[in-house]
Amino acid sequence: MKLTRKWVIKKLPKRPKDANKGTFGKVLVIAGSKNYPGAAYLSCAACYRVGAGLVTLATSPSVKIIVSRQLPEVTFLPFDEVSKKIGQYDVLLIGPGLEQDYHLPVANLPPAVIDAGSLKWGIKLKGNAVLTPHPGEMAKLTGLSVKEIQSDRINIAKSYAAKWKKIIVLKGANTIIAPPEGQVAISPFANPLLSTAGTGDILAGIIAGFLAQGLEIFDAACVGVYIHGLAGEIMRKKIGNTGLLAGDLLPLLPQIIKNLT
Repeated sequence: MKLTRKWVIKKLPKRPKDANKGTFGKVLVIAGSKNYPGAAYLSCAACYRVGAGLVTLATSPSVKIIVSRQLPEVTFLPFDEVSKKIGQYDVLLIGPGLEQDYHLPVANLPPAVIDAGSLKWGIKLKGNAVLTPHPGEMAKLTGLSVKEIQSDRINIAKSYAAKWKKIIVLKGANTIIAPPEGQVAISPFANPLLSTAGTGDILAGIIAGFLAQGLEIFDAACVGVYIHGLAGEIMRKKIGNTGLLAGDLLPLLPQIIKNLT
């Protein structure tokens, strides 16, 4: 199916007036490194901007300092406490900006969104998970060439979603969302403005934020892809096809949700 505004509106989570932060879910983000601290910030901020109730970041001390100055709403968890406390969270987001392999047990984890350097680990994960590779990452995971992947994006995403039993969000022009069951959703957006560093970190955070609010995992992936793409379209109308900073998308996210509800 092609994602539409009407379909997305029906899937957006409700926001009851008597809610508290627990109502909208707790996300544990494992992200960032010395050379990529911004990935942790962007993914955490995106979770909050689409409505997650609480976002906790497990990261290195140097990244903690940077993120806490830019986003004081984030709470922090030392790496050595993750395994003991992960059951307290509704959603796991792992991978943005990680330079070293970070391995958790592959069983008994909350629903997960897995990006970047953690994708290979994510294939082995037991349970619900969304993998968010770009074509280059998909090539490394499958052994296919980027050219092969780009020439048959839908069928390749479907095939490996079934093989790995994960939802695959194959990023790029007209992003593909493929669950293990075989149905496929296709983004209506093909926007070169989004081909810049950090936009994938924001997409991962958006999906995790909607998952935390109770959406089914496939629906969260689809709604996240659509809203991320729509933010890109709004920016393209403002500035054209060049010059986006990924962070430019963040303040648009709550406004887009407002206009859809």
